[in-house]
Amino acid sequence: MNKISLCCLLSLAFLNTASAAEEAAPQSDPNNFCFFAGVPPAEFTYTVLRKVKVAKGTYGGVAELLGELSQRARAEGGDAIINYAGSQRFGFFPWRLVRPVVRGQSIKWTGAAPNCEQAGGSTLATIVRTNKAPDQSGQRAAPETPAAQ
Repeated sequence: MNKISLCCLLSLAFLNTASAAEEAAPQSDPNNFCFFAGVPPAEFTYTVLRKVKVAKGTYGGVAELLGELSQRARAEGGDAIINYAGSQRFGFFPWRLVRPVVRGQSIKWTGAAPNCEQAGGSTLATIVRTNKAPDQSGQRAAPETPAAQ
């Protein structure tokens, strides 16, 4: 009987330390998660982890699902999402129900993580605030230079 209670106490102590370690790990701000409509420029190297998709069963907006999409990508170790697309799709009964769907591919930066806007992406906070998806070109427009005469 004494051995059983000792084992229970040790297992509870182990569970308590495991949860404390998870809480102590720093969490990066989810609003800074980066989305790319296409792919980032070639100078930023990355590894594609897997496709991610989130859909809502009823009416709603695409912006409602972006937080969950970024959480799913982070859960598998992703740093950003490429080939992002969000749209309204027909559900099971197409003549009655249209629902929001967001999808993309989660990636892990192999080098240093770039600044999202400078690399041609948009952060979660920017997409929600402006209600505008990342630019389709995937890169910022080059500044205009005067023509040589």
